[in-house]
Amino acid sequence: MGRSAALGPSPGRPPLFRHPAQSGGADSLTTTEGRASTEARRRVLFITRDFPPSRTMGAQACAQIARYLPLYGWDPIILTVRERHADSPDPSDRGGFSGTIVRTGVVPHPVSIYRTLKALRGSSGAGPGNYWGDGNGRQGGHMRRRLLSVLEAPDTYTGWIPPATIAGLRAIHRWRITHLLSSAPSWTNHLVGLTLAGLTGLPWMVHLRDPWTQVPANNKPVSGQSRRLEQWLERLVMSRADFVACVTERHTSLLRQVFALPAEKFVTIPNGYDEAEWNGSAPPPVPSGSPDRRRFVITYMGSLYVGRSPRPLFHALRRLIDAGDLPPDDLRVDLVGCCDMVEGVAVSEMATEFGLGGCVHIASPLSRPETLRRMAASDLLLLIQEGWNLQIPGKTYEYLRAGRPILAITTEGALSDLLQRTGGAWVVAPTDVPAIAAAVREAHLAWKRGDSVPAADPALVTGFDRRVLTGRVAALLESVAAGRQPHEHASTSREGERSRIESKTFPAPQGTSERAVTEPL
Repeated sequence: MGRSAALGPSPGRPPLFRHPAQSGGADSLTTTEGRASTEARRRVLFITRDFPPSRTMGAQACAQIARYLPLYGWDPIILTVRERHADSPDPSDRGGFSGTIVRTGVVPHPVSIYRTLKALRGSSGAGPGNYWGDGNGRQGGHMRRRLLSVLEAPDTYTGWIPPATIAGLRAIHRWRITHLLSSAPSWTNHLVGLTLAGLTGLPWMVHLRDPWTQVPANNKPVSGQSRRLEQWLERLVMSRADFVACVTERHTSLLRQVFALPAEKFVTIPNGYDEAEWNGSAPPPVPSGSPDRRRFVITYMGSLYVGRSPRPLFHALRRLIDAGDLPPDDLRVDLVGCCDMVEGVAVSEMATEFGLGGCVHIASPLSRPETLRRMAASDLLLLIQEGWNLQIPGKTYEYLRAGRPILAITTEGALSDLLQRTGGAWVVAPTDVPAIAAAVREAHLAWKRGDSVPAADPALVTGFDRRVLTGRVAALLESVAAGRQPHEHASTSREGERSRIESKTFPAPQGTSERAVTEPL
């Protein structure tokens, strides 16, 4: 499929909007602080509603990429939402990014309005839900679910598209931006990128931190209509993008099979960790014999949802306690993040069901430095991922950097591929409770004796430093800037293209300007 006729310029037709750099305007900028950019530096509009002060892993990944792009000659202009619209905000976290951030408002989404009105008026009687079927009959319930599924395609953040598009066009003109980069989820970010790429004709790189339509949707209604709509939107994005960067090789390989597009368009740049965040933020773990570490601490960081249930772990811990292999007074399980409910069940009730109520502690999301400290001080770091074989949780790379033992309760897939390569982890199936129990027993015995367990290969772990990985993002932007677009080199071998990107020599670090902008939208 070619570029979208509605949004992308055809080969013989100019873009609807031409920015100063395309029309020959001077490519220099003097900020209000009096700093001037030179023509050698280029600017990329980084489109992501997920950015600090949000605590989400996606927001942190985008902030890390933005911090290091200037080292490679690219000044990112961040296009995101105002702080009050951020998910799980941490007011103290500014993301460590000193460059330009353009923040906009958001048009309320119909589903948000509906849910607010329904909460105010109650779910019974004459609530707003009656307009979409009262749910008492099967037909009414199906109609409502179908309508909600379409409204939530691709997500409930599409109200950001109008203000983001207007602010994006202003930013492109004001800062003479030459490239676009969008990162998702949220999938709305790519729809903003698609719109801006179509209006301006600028080269566009798509960054997929998760699969879009290749995995079951989580926490939203799905129908045949919504599935077809999202697949159509994904095809538009994949076709119009100049490069698509996935974070696992399994996802990259699948997209090459699904889309009849040049294989070189799809590349893999894994997620990672930011070494700078660990310098001084995460002290070495306290030895097991110290007064502060009288308990064996298992830590899970993040969210629990479908496919991420602690039930197999709780079952294994109960077995160990009943067998006398793990005194309950030795044990503490910390679930940090959005961990109150999973699959419709309160996690605290699940823990009580297994007699672990006094051992399991559920905490709200922590600040970034405290999150890293808790990782480094844990005796066993927990990963849970069942049935998601294309993804690797972003926290995995921070777990590896923490240097602590890892227990990955997961099915075969990208996560197991990674950990089998790096070492430093027990990888067990969610259905194999005896194997989970054996891994915990081994880790507990090592803790009790003060012994160390085999760690991940440090040479492999250092390769996931975000500073290094951002160089590969810059290489993709460079290749588009040089006119080496995938569709012009269909005969180039896949391995050759990837080797050029990965072996590229990058320029020395350079400075960047600072500016904060809030759009009146």
